[in-house]
Amino acid sequence: MTFLGDPTHFTPDTCVLGTDGIDWSSIASAEAMSAFCGIMAGFVFAGLVTVIGQKNPAGGDGHASRGLKLFLPCFIGLATASYLYALTSGELVCARAVTEQLFSGSILATDALIVIVALAWLLPAYDRNKNGEVRFFRGLIQVAAQFSMLMVVVSADGFNNSMIEGPVAGWVTSLVYGGGVAFMAAILYFWWKPLPPAPPPPSSLPHGVTSAGWPAHWRDEIHLNRRVQIAARTAVAVGGLLAVAGGCVVGITWNHWTSMPAWLVYTLAAVTLVLPGLVITTAVRSAPRA
Repeated sequence: MTFLGDPTHFTPDTCVLGTDGIDWSSIASAEAMSAFCGIMAGFVFAGLVTVIGQKNPAGGDGHASRGLKLFLPCFIGLATASYLYALTSGELVCARAVTEQLFSGSILATDALIVIVALAWLLPAYDRNKNGEVRFFRGLIQVAAQFSMLMVVVSADGFNNSMIEGPVAGWVTSLVYGGGVAFMAAILYFWWKPLPPAPPPPSSLPHGVTSAGWPAHWRDEIHLNRRVQIAARTAVAVGGLLAVAGGCVVGITWNHWTSMPAWLVYTLAAVTLVLPGLVITTAVRSAPRA
């Protein structure tokens, strides 16, 4: 094996026996997490194929297309997270493994929620809302979104405590938890806030749409379509950015991981708090309405 730097000073550090003050092994858990993300990606792919191959009831095509728009970035994100976790399972540098898992964990937290939102759109697509199923899924989305956001906050705070030698600055911890509370409040607000009333119908309506059917058409085909597109694009952009960052971390040689400056640790923690928070918030906004 060839190392960039002086190989005589390299000692493998696989997070065993609490080296560097770390009492949990990111490397030991990475293989199982890679398999978990891969299984989830397989289920999402199966859902994509099923939705594409099934004929919708009348009026269900628009709902199904919104579910597909959310399923696709989920599949890509979960497959990427599985790959990043697999890379972590071969690590020999504990600090680098912790940093890699910070990015892959953020991808997993966001895509796990988007899967539920996509499934919720399949309920009206296949006329499965006769007994309040959409209302139930909306409640589930709220619980899952809050839990995912909490996990992101705990991950950011744990990263700071793992990588900083000595106590973490109090103002940093306050910002992490304060930012998490702000995102949780935003998630609750956008989940609860009703949709705005439909504007007056235009002079020329789309083919097949009447003045009486304009409010529902505007709500689903214009307003919620826009929200779903924003959520899907945000998920792709954030997932791609985190994946590129995780790939770059893998390529940084071992001799750069002996010590990380505090400002870099705090910045990485903030980035992996804010970006997943944006994805989770936009995903909640794009959920179907009862």
